[in-house]
Amino acid sequence: MNKVYVLLVALTGLTLIPVDCPAGEWGLGIGVAANRAPQYGTKTEVVGLPFPSYEGERLSLNFGSISYSLTNSDRFVVALEGQLRFDGYDPNESEALAGMRERDLTFDAGFSITTGDAWGVVSLKVVGDTLGKHEGYEVSAAYQYPMPLGQWIIVPSIGVNLPSAELVDYYYGVQVAEATAGRPGYSGKSVINTTVGINVMYEIARHWRVMGGAEYVHLGGGITDSPIIERDYEATVYSALVYLF
Repeated sequence: MNKVYVLLVALTGLTLIPVDCPAGEWGLGIGVAANRAPQYGTKTEVVGLPFPSYEGERLSLNFGSISYSLTNSDRFVVALEGQLRFDGYDPNESEALAGMRERDLTFDAGFSITTGDAWGVVSLKVVGDTLGKHEGYEVSAAYQYPMPLGQWIIVPSIGVNLPSAELVDYYYGVQVAEATAGRPGYSGKSVINTTVGINVMYEIARHWRVMGGAEYVHLGGGITDSPIIERDYEATVYSALVYLF
């Protein structure tokens, strides 16, 4: 039995939970996630989503993400990363966003460095846009403390992420052509966001797992100063039922 990482995917991104399972294991499940976006007029969005996964010796595939480890160590991992970015929005979702251009999701790619022991897991990740949407990058760091409790694994986490000015401008800026009397133009600035979260996994039976979690992101001034932003936070909760083959 090798220690690998099960990647739990919420709309906000990725969370690493270490569990013991055979390398080369497939998983399939169904989940539901609710996201509270910060833009004016947006409502809590609830969506169902699939939870397919593959966890190999080096390769991990999950809904919206891919990771390939360049090292073969449980305590220090350098990996290539790819992930969908779901920060986009449809201006038709809110009257307050009327006249704004749609912001699209994109695929970010880069690398991560993760190390851990009994004291917890620390990770650093750097990714950049590959599809020419926001044309920026993001640096993120996180600390997680997995707590195995019988059939439960509980993982609280804290972190920071630093999106570049280009990324913030694309998703939260207001271009000249989009400006109105009540919505002045705004150029996004690089910012530091802070995050706190918790993920939980329960082993129902040999192949069945129930997963759930929540993440709260406090947005920095480079985002909250935008005239289209109503709240200084974004929140996501999710749950899923997964079968491991």
